[in-house]
Amino acid sequence: MKKDRLKYISVVLCVVLFLAVVGYKVVFSALAAPEVDIKQQTFATLNAIKNSKREEIIRHFSDIGKTALAIKDDEIMLRCFEKLQQGSNSSSLEYAVDARYATAYGDFYDILFVDSSGYVFHSIKKERDYHSSLFSLPPTNDQLAKALKRPGEEQFVEFNYYRPSDEPAAFFTVSLQEQGRHVGWFVLQVSTNSTNQILADHKTMGRTGEVYLVNQASLMLSDSRFMEDSTILRQKVDTLAVREALRKKIGDRIIEDYRGVRVFSSYENFDVFGATWIIIAEIDEEEVLTEFYKEHKTYFQREFVRYLGQVSRPAMESRPAELPRQRVDMNEFAKAGKGRLLATHGVASCTAVAIYYPDRFSYLAHISPTDEIYQDRALTKLFLGRQYHNFLAELLNKIEFFEVYPAERRNLRVAIIAPHSESFAKALDAALAHHLELANISFIYNPAALRADVAISATGNRLEVQWTEGDRILLVDGLEVENLSEIIKKIIHYDA
Repeated sequence: MKKDRLKYISVVLCVVLFLAVVGYKVVFSALAAPEVDIKQQTFATLNAIKNSKREEIIRHFSDIGKTALAIKDDEIMLRCFEKLQQGSNSSSLEYAVDARYATAYGDFYDILFVDSSGYVFHSIKKERDYHSSLFSLPPTNDQLAKALKRPGEEQFVEFNYYRPSDEPAAFFTVSLQEQGRHVGWFVLQVSTNSTNQILADHKTMGRTGEVYLVNQASLMLSDSRFMEDSTILRQKVDTLAVREALRKKIGDRIIEDYRGVRVFSSYENFDVFGATWIIIAEIDEEEVLTEFYKEHKTYFQREFVRYLGQVSRPAMESRPAELPRQRVDMNEFAKAGKGRLLATHGVASCTAVAIYYPDRFSYLAHISPTDEIYQDRALTKLFLGRQYHNFLAELLNKIEFFEVYPAERRNLRVAIIAPHSESFAKALDAALAHHLELANISFIYNPAALRADVAISATGNRLEVQWTEGDRILLVDGLEVENLSEIIKKIIHYDA
């Protein structure tokens, strides 16, 4: 009996020791500085995506090139070409062409039947090039005509604006001979849909990642993820990535993209039937840093508080001209009226949150310790009853639905203001859950202060935080406080 008890106690002690060791490792791992090289990791991911998409595009064009070349041995299409050129125009003949197109050439937008003079005597879509001469197209739209006039049995004409279809198009031209005599061409038209479909899959690209094509004239050959209208042959991409891809073939850098946004960019030029294209895989730098924070949240939350507790605060030398003040009380938020300051006083155990879009609008909230950003346990919520609220989420939802478009979120600013750090982590999580990045958020923090008074202008171009530090009053310019993205770069020595 005694032996059994001793054995039981030893087993329990072993389990407790194991759990303690595991728990220590988990806690230590969470608090330890991340050892990952975020730049190297991001470029490796972008390179893998870029290479995969490039191979998919090359494979696609290789396949449709083989299909285009095979048309000169297609007995059905050759017979139809001959009869249609001779003037036969029966419904059964046209049906035969359409049926063959649907079963064998569906990857092409259109097929033009062209005689040796450039005259289109038949086509599938019957657009404005039907019953007209390709040699009479305007000079700015004559790439296809130039290709037909060049010697060669098969040629590829890369994407250019094609007026008869009123959209970008590429072409495979297949020359036809009969008893040594040139009788015309099959011209197989390629739309941009296929390349767009390949590149538009953003499932592994996060919120801001995209892969796109650019031609030698630095014009996009695919649609931008961020623009409502088509960017194909309309959006100029005169970036360092394009210039280096044309000069060096391959590389990766952090650059400003065609939107003027800092991105991780992986780029390479490659050949498609003699045309040089550039494939670029990019993701916003701010998303990368925000996701890195999320992966190591416990460590960075502690480091943010430590850094901000030590850094000197940017004091204002003088207060600007006074404006009428609109008061925000505890457990309340409001939008600033035109020509007024929103103001709240006595932020001590509470938290103030200012959300603003420079030159457009601002909101201010005064949040008490009964809020979600302090208390998120189910029993606590039940106990608090009506006293419990979630003001920050409500405010962010309101702004998201009524004030900004998704593309404008990058211009929003969220300032969390408190003399303590109790609410910081959950307030930060709430902001990030609404598709914001660390660059959108600042934590205005002063552990030496007893309380804060906060004021923000209607346009969000003035944010004052007045700290009371015992007998000392410190007036801080909240707009000058570093955002969390700038701080995380310092913590990880990002620019070293």
